[in-house]
Amino acid sequence: MPEPLYWLALLIAVLGALALLARYNLWRLPRPKAWPRLLMYHSIRPTETSAGIVMDVRRFAWQVDWMAHQGARFVTVSELLAAPDPSGMVAITFDDGYADNYRHAWPVLQRHGAPATVYLAPEIDGIERLTPAMIAELQADGWEFGAHTIHHCHLPSTLADIARREIVESRRAVEALTGRPCRSFAYPFGKYRPEHVTMVREAGFESAVTTRKAITPREHADPYELPRLSMLGQMNRFEFWLTYSRGRYRV
Repeated sequence: MPEPLYWLALLIAVLGALALLARYNLWRLPRPKAWPRLLMYHSIRPTETSAGIVMDVRRFAWQVDWMAHQGARFVTVSELLAAPDPSGMVAITFDDGYADNYRHAWPVLQRHGAPATVYLAPEIDGIERLTPAMIAELQADGWEFGAHTIHHCHLPSTLADIARREIVESRRAVEALTGRPCRSFAYPFGKYRPEHVTMVREAGFESAVTTRKAITPREHADPYELPRLSMLGQMNRFEFWLTYSRGRYRV
């Protein structure tokens, strides 16, 4: 290659590498595989259009298959927190309580004997919700059901008395649906203040998950502010790998 072309090719390669580093978290060291992961999903649908909180089932299936091939030990959130050794554990979570978790996510997870944790907002509007019959089947297969307030309310903009009622009543509502103790909570929209953490603890929950993107050893995690990895519908395989290994794919 003539010398001018060599230097041009080198410049293009360097600029390309810098562009990747500017967009992606390649510079961040991978977190140890032994550290547990909590993954946050919402809606799983049989569609080619994946974006935001909606993921198509084939993309979801590839991710679960990949994690299983990596040796993931699939557990519920409460199982992860109670395990003597959480090494390699992965807790898959679904927020809100979409009926498609039963129709499309469950068959994928069944192939690997993988349970999940669903955070139910029992009176959330605008979605097709899991029915009591669906919940019973999933629970019989090892799934855990936590609470997500009654109406999926934005806690920081909700009056304190109403926020407390939303938290307390959601635990009771989920227990009525499942017939079992409701141990875990998810902050709607990932938005909350310190007083809401106190409310969750006082309501009798044993843990609460957030939308903070991080991978941490269990002993360093606050059980009432657990981080999760956001699984966005538009993520490609490279971006999923970066998220799974580093906590987030974008800078």
